[in-house]
Amino acid sequence: MRDIPASMLPELIDAAERAGLRVARLALADTHDKPTLLALFAAAMAFPDGLGGNWDALADALGDLSWLDAGGHVLVLDGTADLEKADHEVLDTALDILAEAAAGWAMRGVAFQVFTCSEALPVTPG
Repeated sequence: MRDIPASMLPELIDAAERAGLRVARLALADTHDKPTLLALFAAAMAFPDGLGGNWDALADALGDLSWLDAGGHVLVLDGTADLEKADHEVLDTALDILAEAAAGWAMRGVAFQVFTCSEALPVTPG
């Protein structure tokens, strides 16, 4: 997991997509609580209905991802400063879960990279 400046994110996302990795962006600006964060994960990772509603379910879902046709995954969490300020324990727990998921995928030889950025990127349509 790496914290990178916002200026690097567009290039990183482009490179990951060119490499055939599935990029999921979680725009965390204005995210202040666990339910909102879990909903963002569910949407970004296309969780099946009812999956990912608590920390254990999030960990299970991120360790599976069998419903996604991807050779690897890149998760970009931008705008983390808002959640860090509102409830740093929620952000810390999510980052711990992501680190565990990344380790699990690495043991299987599958790319699962997580990048964070305290600054928010502009939301782009589509």
